[in-house]
Amino acid sequence: MTIEAEADIRRKEAVEWFTRLNQRKVTTADVRGFSAWRRDPANAHAFQKIEAMWDAAGALAGNPELAALTAEARRGTEAREKRRPSGRLVSLGVAGAAAVAVCAFSLAWLQQRPATYATAVGEQRTVQLHDGSRITLDTNTRVAVRYTRDRRAVTLTSGQAMFDVEGDAARPFVVAAGDTRVTALGTRFDVRRSGAGARVILVDGRVAVRHDMDRPAQWSLTPGQQVVTSARQPQVMTTDVAAATSWTVGRLTFENTPVSVAVAEVNRYSREPIELQDARVSEIRVSGVFNAGDIDGFVAALTDLYPLQAARTEDGRIVLSRGA
Repeated sequence: MTIEAEADIRRKEAVEWFTRLNQRKVTTADVRGFSAWRRDPANAHAFQKIEAMWDAAGALAGNPELAALTAEARRGTEAREKRRPSGRLVSLGVAGAAAVAVCAFSLAWLQQRPATYATAVGEQRTVQLHDGSRITLDTNTRVAVRYTRDRRAVTLTSGQAMFDVEGDAARPFVVAAGDTRVTALGTRFDVRRSGAGARVILVDGRVAVRHDMDRPAQWSLTPGQQVVTSARQPQVMTTDVAAATSWTVGRLTFENTPVSVAVAEVNRYSREPIELQDARVSEIRVSGVFNAGDIDGFVAALTDLYPLQAARTEDGRIVLSRGA
């Protein structure tokens, strides 16, 4: 197989995954399958390119040719869905249109941006740095970037971000989050501010995590591991990377999660928070894949599937209570 043919196959697979993840229904099996496929750096690069092209193609959504190609992609995806086993799912919200049409357009990669990047509540954003590294910012996140001859420094002031780092042995890529320092040469990892420290999840490659407090500590992570440096006794633990990083494709994945934890995560994407009426509600555990930012859909699913009821107050708050 030629290099061109292999690249074409990867591009088509990337389009298929982008299309599937932007359908109305996404299963936990979809999230894990995508995570496994994306572990190949070449696949990850192909998917990133599709994402960048789709972002730039937003203004073309009304183009007749684009609409025709999108419809064709949807038909192909629906046909494949009928042939594969269905996993546990929760259908929520209105997802974006399929992205296959972007392959018909030659669009430039994201240009270099200012040194500071930020997102508002409910917003996500991906930026490409001049060395080819990429940062995906989650809701309500702020980072500052400063490159020198011997160092690539990023400060995560607030929120959460995924880092896709290009290798450069002469210039380590260092992310500072409070008292935590994450150092990588070429890898993919997720960092979330947590108090004065951070939660670090390694997707691919290797990173060194250092926490500078009264008792400095350092850990070396391998793919599939995480450490929460703000914990009372930080430990390296195995984690479900696919579920923990599904936010990068606009999804929140919960597996037997206390409803209080799930609600806190969903609230990060909305200015109209959900509140729990009493401790009895917290005892309920939820599972499913939810559309990040679709707070109404999340509440509708909870009240349909669990013994919960919801009421909206005059000031816009949503209160969940135990059903009768």
